[in-house]
Amino acid sequence: MTTTPTIAERLTQFSETLQFEAIPPQVIDKTKQHLLDVVGVCLGSTRIDFGKSILKTVAGWGGTREATLIGRRTKVPAHHAAFCNGVLGHGQDYDDTHTESVVHPSAALMPAALAVAERTGASGREMLTALVAGLEATIRIAMPALNKIHLRGFHTTSVAATFGAALITARLERIGLARALQATGIGGSFASGLLECVPAGSGAKRLHAGWGALCGIVAAQLAQADYTGPNTVFEGKLGVYNSFLRGESLDLDTIFNGLGRQWEILDIRPKLYPCCHYLQAFLDCAAALRRESGIPVEDIAAISCRIAQGAVNMVCEPWDKKLAPVTGYDARFSLPFAVATMLIRGKAGVAEFSEKVAADPEIRRLMAKVTYSVEPSYQVKDMPGWVEVTLRNGTRHVREVPEVRGSAKQPIALEELLEKFNANTSFLDAGQRSRIADEVLAIDKDADVRRFMTRLGAPEVVRNAA
Repeated sequence: MTTTPTIAERLTQFSETLQFEAIPPQVIDKTKQHLLDVVGVCLGSTRIDFGKSILKTVAGWGGTREATLIGRRTKVPAHHAAFCNGVLGHGQDYDDTHTESVVHPSAALMPAALAVAERTGASGREMLTALVAGLEATIRIAMPALNKIHLRGFHTTSVAATFGAALITARLERIGLARALQATGIGGSFASGLLECVPAGSGAKRLHAGWGALCGIVAAQLAQADYTGPNTVFEGKLGVYNSFLRGESLDLDTIFNGLGRQWEILDIRPKLYPCCHYLQAFLDCAAALRRESGIPVEDIAAISCRIAQGAVNMVCEPWDKKLAPVTGYDARFSLPFAVATMLIRGKAGVAEFSEKVAADPEIRRLMAKVTYSVEPSYQVKDMPGWVEVTLRNGTRHVREVPEVRGSAKQPIALEELLEKFNANTSFLDAGQRSRIADEVLAIDKDADVRRFMTRLGAPEVVRNAA
C-alpha cells in the first residue's frame, strides 16, 4: 500500500536533493542581491542602539567560537550568531518581504546559512544551494495562509522561517535525509512569535527573524542527537496549520505548485525605506505627489489614504497610537507618520524614523490631517497604496501605487540596491564597501565562506564616522 508523502517529507526531499546546477542563474543572482541587501542592513544596524545592545548581549553569552557576529571581532556558537545577525537584519524593518506569504525570508535565513556555512567550512555554492532550498520552503509553507497567520496575531516570519533554517542547517551539516526530516518536525515545537508587540509599541518584533534562525539551527542539532519530530508537523491534527489557523480553509496544494520550476525567490521584494512593507507604496505615493505637484504643506486641508484590509492591523491600529508614535520604531509602523514625513521632508531614510522626528510638531500637525479607509478591491499581497491630498482651496491631488515594486514583474535594479547598501555602510571606507559588495556578488566562487565572514566581523570604520 502506497502512502502519500507528508508536506514535511516532500519539502525535506526537495531541500536535500536540490543541486546548484539545477537552480536557474537568475535565481542565484537574485539570491546574491538579497544577501547583499541583508549584509548592508546588518552592518548599518551595528551603529544603532538596538544593534549595539544585541551585539553586546550575545557576545556576553560566550560559548564555542564557531561563527561571526557581524560588525565585531567576535565569534560565538552558530545559533547565537544567527540569532544576533537576524536581529540586526530585521530590527530596522529594512528587510525584504515575499508579499504573498507575508514572510521576511532573507533576514532570518541568510544569517542562519552564513553561520552554519562558517561553522562547517562550506563553499559559497554549497551555502547558496542550501539557502535557495530554505528560502523556497519557507515561502511555500506560508503561502496557503495568505496573511491569515498575521491576522491571528502570530508573526509569519518567525513561524515559517524556523523550518527553512532547520532545512538549511540539516543540509550544510550533512546529517542526512532521515534526520533532516526529524529536524523539520522538531521545528514545529519552536515556531512562534506574537505580534502584540506592534500595537503595544514594544521592540520585541526585532527579535523574530533571529529567533526563527536560532530555532531552526537548534532543531537540526537536536535531530543530529537523535531527537525526533512529527512527519505530520504541518497538516496533522495538532500541526502548524490546524494550530495556528484552525477553522480556516487552506489550499495546501499551493505549497508544491511548480516547486523546483517556478521560483518564489524571484518575487521577494526588497525595501527602499526602513519601515513596514505595507508603508512602502504610500511613501512612493507621497514622494510622487511632493515631486510632481509641488504641494505647499501649509495649504493641505486633508490627506486620505486607501489601504488593503490585511494591512490595517499593522500600520493603522490602534489609530490613536499611530497618530502619536513615541519612538522611531513606533514610527516604522505608522501610516500617518510615513505619509506626513515624506510630504514635509521629501525623504524617509534611517534618520527620519527616529524619536526626534516622530516628535516634530510640524509632522504631528500634518499627521492629524491623515485619515484612512479600506479599499475592498485591494489585495494585501500587492501591498498597494493610494493617497489623496486636498488643499484648502478644494484642489485635489491623487497618486496610487497598485503594487509595490521588487517582484519579478517589477524588479528593483541592482544599482538601487547598491545605493541602499552604500547608504547603510557609509561609516566604512569606500574601498571596503566595494570589496564587501563584490565578494557578496561573487560568493558562489568562494571555496570557503569563512574568509568572507571574517571580513564582515572586522570592517574598516572611517575614523570620523558617527
